[in-house]
Amino acid sequence: MDIEESIEITEVPETIPPPTRQTTRRAQANSRAPRQASAGPRRAGSASDTERDPALRRKVGDLTKKLEAMTAKYDTLKDLATGGRESNFDQLKRKTDQIAKDQDAVIKALKQQLAEAQSRTSEITTMKKELSKLGKEKSHLEAENKKLTDSLSSAQSENKTLSNKLAAARSSASAENKTVPGSAVKPRTTGVVLPGTAEAAKEAQFQKQKVDLYSDLTNLVVLGMKKNEDDEEVYDCLQAGRNGTLHFHLTVADGTDSYEDTEFVYNPLLNEQRDRELLDLLPDYLTEEISFPRAQAPKFYSKVVDSMSKKIILEEDE
Repeated sequence: MDIEESIEITEVPETIPPPTRQTTRRAQANSRAPRQASAGPRRAGSASDTERDPALRRKVGDLTKKLEAMTAKYDTLKDLATGGRESNFDQLKRKTDQIAKDQDAVIKALKQQLAEAQSRTSEITTMKKELSKLGKEKSHLEAENKKLTDSLSSAQSENKTLSNKLAAARSSASAENKTVPGSAVKPRTTGVVLPGTAEAAKEAQFQKQKVDLYSDLTNLVVLGMKKNEDDEEVYDCLQAGRNGTLHFHLTVADGTDSYEDTEFVYNPLLNEQRDRELLDLLPDYLTEEISFPRAQAPKFYSKVVDSMSKKIILEEDE
């Protein structure tokens, strides 16, 4: 809708009818009457007509001045009416333009606020996803922590059991070493102890001390030895180190003529719950049964010691 059509402006007519000149006509009529009345006397030589002419001229001059003044006022009013109409239109136009600018500014501000709200909404959605992911990771870590705690408790219990077995094995070995072999004792006939008995006891004590020293130096403890169904010697061993304790059986096969060709069989006794961390650190060949000749025994044992004593860093897969 056009603005000019919605605004009513009181217009002043461009053409104002000029004021009626009745006064002038009356003056002319009045001036004619004396002239007609004085026509007769002038012929008679009267001087009154001559005296009236200047008065009429003055009246005509006054009326002319008034007419000019009224005409000037008319022109002034006409100019004022036209200028006022244009001034009102300009004011309304400026107001309308200002209102449009204000509306544009408000719309721009609302659009900016809407964009910020949408950005915040996307950020909140991202944060919710990250929070959900962290919650899942927390649950997974808690479950893993529980498993590790259970594994640690089981390992501690197993370690305690093995320590008890080790202590029992050492005490039994000590008791056996204190007993003098029968070959070193001669039959007593007079109740006198022969000199060989003391020497045998010293030898047994020396052998025990050598075993203890070897165990202290290598952290290898031989819990016991037994014969299997094939009449082979099976040694129950514990190898301790910074990475844990490895429990294994070492079987010395019999039936070969050469001493160096005697076959050794390594059989690990690993528990998935107790030795979970150790299984991650050990090389694959130490987690399964292997056999090797006696000549390779030192090399095998060095591998076992390295695996149990050296620091190993596991790299996690990304």
